[in-house]
Amino acid sequence: MDQRLRHGFRLGAFEVEPLAGRISGPDGAQHVQPKVMDVLLFLAAHEGQVVERDTLLQQVWRRVTSEEVLTRCISELRRALGDDRGTPTYIQTVPKRGYRLVGTVVVAAGETAQPASAAPATPAAAAPAVAAAGPPALAAAMASIAVLPFDTHSADPGQAFLGDAFAAELHGTLARVDRLRVASRRASFVFKDPGTGLEEIGQRLNVDYVISGSLRCDGPALRVFAELSDARNNTQLWAQSYDRKNEDLLNVEREVAEAIVSSFTTLKLRAETSGARRQASVNLDAWGLVQKARAFVLDYTAEGLAEAIEPLERAIELDRDYPAAHATLASLLVERLVNGLSEDAAADERAAVAAATKALTLAPEDPFILKLVGLAFSYVGEQRKALGCLRKAVGYAPFDFGAWGYLGWPLTATGEPQDLAELRGVLERLLVMEPQHPGAAFWLYHRSVADACEGDFAAARRSAEAAIELRPRLALAWMHYANVLGHAGDKAQARDALAQCQKINPALTPKHFESLVKKIAAVAVVEPRVGGLKKIGALRP
Repeated sequence: MDQRLRHGFRLGAFEVEPLAGRISGPDGAQHVQPKVMDVLLFLAAHEGQVVERDTLLQQVWRRVTSEEVLTRCISELRRALGDDRGTPTYIQTVPKRGYRLVGTVVVAAGETAQPASAAPATPAAAAPAVAAAGPPALAAAMASIAVLPFDTHSADPGQAFLGDAFAAELHGTLARVDRLRVASRRASFVFKDPGTGLEEIGQRLNVDYVISGSLRCDGPALRVFAELSDARNNTQLWAQSYDRKNEDLLNVEREVAEAIVSSFTTLKLRAETSGARRQASVNLDAWGLVQKARAFVLDYTAEGLAEAIEPLERAIELDRDYPAAHATLASLLVERLVNGLSEDAAADERAAVAAATKALTLAPEDPFILKLVGLAFSYVGEQRKALGCLRKAVGYAPFDFGAWGYLGWPLTATGEPQDLAELRGVLERLLVMEPQHPGAAFWLYHRSVADACEGDFAAARRSAEAAIELRPRLALAWMHYANVLGHAGDKAQARDALAQCQKINPALTPKHFESLVKKIAAVAVVEPRVGGLKKIGALRP
């Protein structure tokens, strides 16, 4: 694909801005969903050629999905372009085959506009996965949902975690359906205890629908009750009980996910929901261990990291081909490295890379896996590999705003002007749409790092202070804040910020932070990211 297309092109009377998700014409500008823009990009890259439907589905979605998804994208494109299916000006339907872009595509090449067809094209088979142009607008989602923790009723204390685990798995499945916006697990699990009304939950999580339920375990017998409610008017839309055996728990989760999606679209997305599933034959004990590990690290404390890694290693012993176990282990090992908590950093790094590589081999198109391994690769300094994984993750699950935020790690590490510009666009959109998202403090942290990389320490200070206000125990943000203050010449406050960082996490020392930055970041941005610590005497010049 001609990469210049991503930076904008003209199609007849319309200006197309892929990175902004915008199509502007005689009647004004319209924003389109990321996948709609991805379809237009692919057609533009093959201007005048018939593009088979199967090719579009493979290149844009990269996984099994229904043809109905593509049909809807084409319809939305035609609406945005004012096109008519019967007498097309831009998009022609080729019966029983696919589509052809019949309008002329013109891209900017320096100061001179050239037809896109004049540039050498990448063969379709070698085309990279198309990342979405930016986080989609909230209104672009088919539905917005929160999955609350399920109540657990069991005489066995060892099964107390099952309600949370079931809800977490259901959350993950629904988040893989690319037109559903699912509130973050961390934000939703705040409502574990009863007492908050549905309307308030919907307002606080910015969703229209809420999923809740319960599990009852009685020896080998299992009863799952699930319900879907409209939080706007406090009405139940769907409810179902499932009486099964304990070993059928994950099959019930799949049935619940498909029933919920079907409630919004009848059966249109059932195939997409099934395609979003993890491998079918997961060892139930291994699954339980992974869910326990994830519960330990919701707050990423030193204790939580230590407690989580051991059950993950046990899960892998039980099921060596369980990608979620490997990906989660990789992410936690690098968290330990970043925070200075590793007793053998070299061994943890090797284990993290091995686990990430294994997970990616087992599930190369699973957005949850791609998100975690992308983070792991970034933390060990493999930024281009990290970017590849994270771009695919948001391409497959564009409403996973947490995954969009993860792009901050590799994009600030490269320090390239185009990467920093891309990151700013992503972060500003995220912060406007989801200012209360659990990841918002990290988004502000990344924006501050980008400001520092560009030498704007006044802006970096404002964003760092906002990040700390949202998440006062984010040690990494305090260390970065100390650096920014040092660059700004406020040495006394910089030393106070450094002391606060050390109070939260004594292992995150200036020396460790410097070694981390040197490992993951390009040489050109090392000085902006640690030079302020040198100015206050926390590091040697």
